[in-house]
Amino acid sequence: MNLKEKILFLRSQGLSQSEISNRTGIAQSSVSKIENDEQLDVSYSKGAALDRLVSERTQQNQILASA
Repeated sequence: MNLKEKILFLRSQGLSQSEISNRTGIAQSSVSKIENDEQLDVSYSKGAALDRLVSERTQQNQILASA
């Protein structure tokens, strides 16, 4: 998944741009720009935080699906 796909996945899970920003450290304006193909990258640490958040949501979905 690229950055945009990760953001869109999290948005489809009900997270707002602000929530994604707060949980990853990526500025809300950058989250918006990523969604709109105006920004293609973020710092390594923020990208890693985004990866962790996507992983958490994916694991939660798997747990719910197996219940």
